[in-house]
Amino acid sequence: MSRSILIVLFLLALLTVLVAGCPKPPATTPVAPVMPAKAASGGVTGELTVFVPCGVAGPFGEIQKLFQARNPGLKIRPEVANIDVQTKLIADGKGTPDAWIALGDRETQKVVKAGMMDGEPTTFAFNSIAFIVKKGNPAKIAALKDLTKSAVKTISLPTPENSSGYYCQRALEKAGLWKQLQSKLVVVEQPSQVKMMVTGGKADVGVVYYPCTRETRIVGGQQQEVPGKAQLLGKIPSDLVGQIPAQAAVIKGAANPTAGRAFVQFLLTDEAQEVWENWAWDRAKEPSTGARTTLYLYCGAGLRPMMDPVIDAYKKLKPNIRIDAGYAGSGCLLSQLTFGKRGDLYMPGEDFYLKQASDKGYVTSQKPVGYFEPVLLVQKGNPKGIKTLQDLTKPGLKVAVGEPDACAVGRAADEMLKQAKLLDGVSKNIVLRAGNVPELGNAVKLKSVDVAVVWNITAAQYPADCEAIAVDKQFYKPSLAPIGLLKFSKYATEAQAFIDFLCSPDGQKIVKDSGMKPM
Repeated sequence: MSRSILIVLFLLALLTVLVAGCPKPPATTPVAPVMPAKAASGGVTGELTVFVPCGVAGPFGEIQKLFQARNPGLKIRPEVANIDVQTKLIADGKGTPDAWIALGDRETQKVVKAGMMDGEPTTFAFNSIAFIVKKGNPAKIAALKDLTKSAVKTISLPTPENSSGYYCQRALEKAGLWKQLQSKLVVVEQPSQVKMMVTGGKADVGVVYYPCTRETRIVGGQQQEVPGKAQLLGKIPSDLVGQIPAQAAVIKGAANPTAGRAFVQFLLTDEAQEVWENWAWDRAKEPSTGARTTLYLYCGAGLRPMMDPVIDAYKKLKPNIRIDAGYAGSGCLLSQLTFGKRGDLYMPGEDFYLKQASDKGYVTSQKPVGYFEPVLLVQKGNPKGIKTLQDLTKPGLKVAVGEPDACAVGRAADEMLKQAKLLDGVSKNIVLRAGNVPELGNAVKLKSVDVAVVWNITAAQYPADCEAIAVDKQFYKPSLAPIGLLKFSKYATEAQAFIDFLCSPDGQKIVKDSGMKPM
């Protein structure tokens, strides 16, 4: 073989190696940046590794889909973990993701100080902090100063190395309460430990990121309430906290920094900002269409199947108005309203709770929207043969009802069983007292209980797994669900317009389609 042919073969082999590239080393090993080729259809290619704190798994799942659509040649690999774990890995040079989403600036400052930031961090949204309490708010905390009451024994909060702990301390110092509370404070390393302490009964109050009260730990999961034996009490006032910049960054040693930078910039687009806003973050950038008015709605959890489509319809009608709905049990909502004294609209699952808010002077006007009716939700095929309320007394039956102090359906169940003179007999079979009606429906779906007392609108959400048994109407009255305008509203005209839409023929059609009885 001639020397010239050998040279040509060698060059071809070398070119093949260069085009094929090398396998990506483990994320814990810093490597020189590799510039990916542009995809033929546009966008970035290769693999994008993103460190995702468990506190943003939900919104990240939606943003991942949007970013993937723009970059079809890119493989996205999220790594979900606690924020403090990710911060330490990056600062120590043991974690080199292409992009990192941080919950606050305290974490990014640590990485900058360690010299591991590739460029400046980008503020993509603003975070906020809130208190969670034991279910039912047994310490009756109605204002920030109530944290000093003797009924509050323990307050759990993260270390000031974490943004939530740092900004909470600053807020309590500004409120003049920090020194008074020292004997009650239990400082934990990881923010996730706060929830565990409150739900486990080891703390009366906990400090968490407000968006985490809706968060799921599953990428792409749906919003949910605070799990277990805890509930949201309310945001810590913004005038005490200030703004908490939530930031994203590209890390030195990343394998695909081009994709990382593209992802970080994408977080500021209109579609990504919309996602953050829907998950209870404050936008870092106004929509390109102009500023919008946001109305906050306290809404009973059982009303969500009706309210979500109402909000979607109103968004199309009034694109400059955003309705931010916080869903929870009606009793929990009243605690939030009492503590926060903020918001625009209040729609609990029963007028009993709206009357309490009115008696406190929180509601300036109200309108009825529709009616709930209680039903018995059983597993598909009704394997226990439940036909009447009397059947709930059968020995060995596992029954679930709502907590009467937490949700409207719990009050309705107790009153119905009292009317039927069955409360004592059924109480022996009650294995679950839930804080909201969706929890009851899920318990039947997952077969952890045999039957639950739920609203008709709730039963309509489980057609594949459950079925509803009607209750004799002599034992109950349909429960009126009104909506009220709050005196705290800064946008009373806009809030009233939403109420009017909900009570209009178009709004009432959505009410009926959801399974509720319209007015």
